[in-house]
Amino acid sequence: MIFDDLNNPRPQQPPAGPARRRRRRSGSSGSAEDPGRQRRRRGSSAPTFRDASRLDEPGPTRRDGNHTAWLVVLVLLILAALGFAWFLQQERSAPAQLPGEAPSAQLLPYIDPILAPLETGTTGYSPESLAELQTLFRDERQNVNLDDQDVYATAATIAQILQEALEDRTRHMERMVRLGSPVEGMAPDPTARTDLPETERRHLELAINISWQRNSGAYRNRVEELWYYLLRREQGRFRLGSAPPSMMPDLPATPPTNE
Repeated sequence: MIFDDLNNPRPQQPPAGPARRRRRRSGSSGSAEDPGRQRRRRGSSAPTFRDASRLDEPGPTRRDGNHTAWLVVLVLLILAALGFAWFLQQERSAPAQLPGEAPSAQLLPYIDPILAPLETGTTGYSPESLAELQTLFRDERQNVNLDDQDVYATAATIAQILQEALEDRTRHMERMVRLGSPVEGMAPDPTARTDLPETERRHLELAINISWQRNSGAYRNRVEELWYYLLRREQGRFRLGSAPPSMMPDLPATPPTNE
């Protein structure tokens, strides 16, 4: 004590307050913390390269009501398709025996007289009778299943072609009568050209016959194409049977010249 500087007294330290004691306590506790724990704390606060490069894994998806609704719609569509297929199978079942005469047997009497040469004269049929036959076939078509509907539809088409041919044939015969040429079954035309020379009249008659021959050949080709198809469709479906293919009349020959 005798060596202390009396002129420079030692500064007195302020008493440690509560805040200082807390800092000291925290410092002492921090110094005693495990280094490994400090490194883990620093790692958790700042992301490392491994954490940054790791892709986010998608979480589990949750099913919603839309999947169930689409599944119900799909099941309904499948059931509807199966029901429609069953309906078609029932409609196209094995052909049953149909009552009445086969359409080909009803059409056969018209073909030969209508498509014959003009020298044979009138046919004895009218376009109205063929129109009634078409109506009959179309009415029958409404009362049968899908397989048999094709039979009556084809027969109605053939009847329509024969009606057109009959009207065309009548026009050709009327032209012959106007020339003064006799036509079996038709009355002479009082306004016929009787002043024509015989050679010219025969030349005009031949032109009319050739015109009808060409037209009747076109009609026959259309009828034959449908005729054999109709016979195949009719097979085994009618109690009275259909017309045999051999009964299809042959194409008439070209009329000879009278020169």
